[in-house]
Amino acid sequence: MGTEANILGTASETAPNGKRPGRADASEGAPAGNAAGGATSTAADSGRPLVGIVPTHLPGEASLRLPDRYNHAVIAAGGTPLVLPIVDEHSVYEALFPLLDAFILTGGQDIDPARYNETVQPGGTLEQTLSEFTPAREELEACVLRYAHAFDVPLLGICRGMQVVNVFFGGSLFVDLEQQHPLPTCALDGVAPDETLDLLERQPIEHWQKKAYEVATHFVDVAPTSKLGRILQAVRMPVNSMHHQGVRTVAPRFEPVAYATDGLVEAIESPRHRFMMGVQWHPEFFAGDKSMGRLFAALINEARNYRAERGTPPSRAAIEGANAWKSPKNPWPDAVFGEYI
Repeated sequence: MGTEANILGTASETAPNGKRPGRADASEGAPAGNAAGGATSTAADSGRPLVGIVPTHLPGEASLRLPDRYNHAVIAAGGTPLVLPIVDEHSVYEALFPLLDAFILTGGQDIDPARYNETVQPGGTLEQTLSEFTPAREELEACVLRYAHAFDVPLLGICRGMQVVNVFFGGSLFVDLEQQHPLPTCALDGVAPDETLDLLERQPIEHWQKKAYEVATHFVDVAPTSKLGRILQAVRMPVNSMHHQGVRTVAPRFEPVAYATDGLVEAIESPRHRFMMGVQWHPEFFAGDKSMGRLFAALINEARNYRAERGTPPSRAAIEGANAWKSPKNPWPDAVFGEYI
């Protein structure tokens, strides 16, 4: 299975295709409008990049679900969305992944705590907060992450998607924030509110907000020198919030680059990949010409560059080799879709 250095070091030093992971460039911060109309890029524009999106899996209904907002966010930024199937034939992914220029891991149900070595007592208060598990989706996400890591394909994780990235590479989660990461009575805990402060900053943080999801309910502080900070061109952003779990320990070789004012990690990124990033909020509600349009524009710009640089698509043997990798710090098994479908 290899060591952590093999898994996380191979792509960070020299990718299997012989190219080093890309680095941030000035076009990261291009407005979303520029991306939709043909973003400035270091690579010649070659049409709309193809973005594979992992949908929500509903096992009881034997169906998939994806809100249109994800598709619209990709289209507005200049990309073409493609909803990935969840199937038990690996040959489908061997044929499909080489056609893709980027990935998005979306929100959805809770990740099985066994993935991050967390024991949840049956019938206990933590178990009562958990949603149904979707092992078939988790296996697809593992395949996507192995492939994105091996070939340095741009990838954005959103909400659960960020948590999957963190867990897959060896991090852990709070099973339930209310029980394990108590909310402060005020975002500025112990500090007398200043009348000049924005109303958002003086409200308690509800990580599962009751207001409409199109409404920002708390702030996140963004590291200004991070890739995310350069993309958003802001050190404090208002965001929405719809999750009861969160990052507890950040995966090795990833960096926390945004925090809520209650100390919860709200974004992570890998400095060793051209674009592997996760955000805890749902930026698709603020895409296009809104505040998070830049994030999707940056993903699509990196997808264009990846398409221009990748050359010949990886061989089937290379893809199979990439899919055999897994992090030694968690129990994520090799993908066997047929066991769950």
